[in-house]
Amino acid sequence: MRIEEVTERTTWEKFVVAQPHAAFPQSWAWGDFQSAFGRDVRRFFVMDGDCATAACQVIYRARRLFGYWLAPRGPVFAERSPQKIRQAFVRLCETMYGKLPHPSTLFYRFEPMLEARDARGVFPLRFRRQHAMDPAVTIISDVRKTEEELLARMHEKTRYNIRVAAKHGVSVRMGAAGDLEPFLALTRETAIRDGFVSHDDAYLRSLYETLSPCGMARLRVAEYEGKILAANMEIAYGDTVTYLHGASSSENRRVMAPFALHWQTMRTAREEGFAYYDWWGCNPDRVSHYYYKPAWEGITRFKLGWGGERVEYAGTWDLPIHRVLYRLAFPQFWFRG
Repeated sequence: MRIEEVTERTTWEKFVVAQPHAAFPQSWAWGDFQSAFGRDVRRFFVMDGDCATAACQVIYRARRLFGYWLAPRGPVFAERSPQKIRQAFVRLCETMYGKLPHPSTLFYRFEPMLEARDARGVFPLRFRRQHAMDPAVTIISDVRKTEEELLARMHEKTRYNIRVAAKHGVSVRMGAAGDLEPFLALTRETAIRDGFVSHDDAYLRSLYETLSPCGMARLRVAEYEGKILAANMEIAYGDTVTYLHGASSSENRRVMAPFALHWQTMRTAREEGFAYYDWWGCNPDRVSHYYYKPAWEGITRFKLGWGGERVEYAGTWDLPIHRVLYRLAFPQFWFRG
């Protein structure tokens, strides 16, 4: 196996977009979005003969005292053999030592697109598990099913709330650039009401403005009596539509606008030929799991109500470059998870 750096967009996209549950954080456009913040972005193929078997887009993240290279939802593997995946992973890491020099690099961080059951034995012992950057566990709805099949898989309460929204005449439409500011306002309102820290306006605005021209970032809004009550920013990439950011108003919650919004998104994704709707994060199926978050219990119940399949990925793992300094910086993560 050998490593090749990729500098041509079409070649890169042809490989990444072809993989199941295509990983949008490994897309060329996502790299462009990160570059807009002044971050270095590099892309590599793992080659076996003349064929690419893995791809890894890495982004340099600077901190006050150190920096690190992050592969969001990467590497992406076309190979399915655990032994060959491990070989490709090790070869990639060995090459990165030489091709990604930076005086302040403390570690490399990976989030390989491997389900947890397929990742056993993939990580060399030097790797250390970290808090999940992108969700390590998510729910995926197969929207290739008929609408009747999708509804039948949902929790009874979810189906009821969809009917409530329809009864009240909640309408859903694809958003436009003019809906970005209302979406941002709703995001701020939702963060205050639900007690979480959201991305700032500049980040979300740049995300939409960078990824919407190529059709990846899309706004979708639900309206009632002429007012936007709920809005989502979704990512359409490869075979998957991902629910990336969502917000809702505190007004008229009885009309269940978010239920109309998600149901229409699933129906539209099916009509457009997508295979999956990724709910982008939920709790694992047990409280004792490393990535379980008590704060996510409510949103997990909401997402599970739509009848999708819970999928657990390998999670976030660090490869320390300076082991002593890494242990000082992250003592709680030193013992392998």
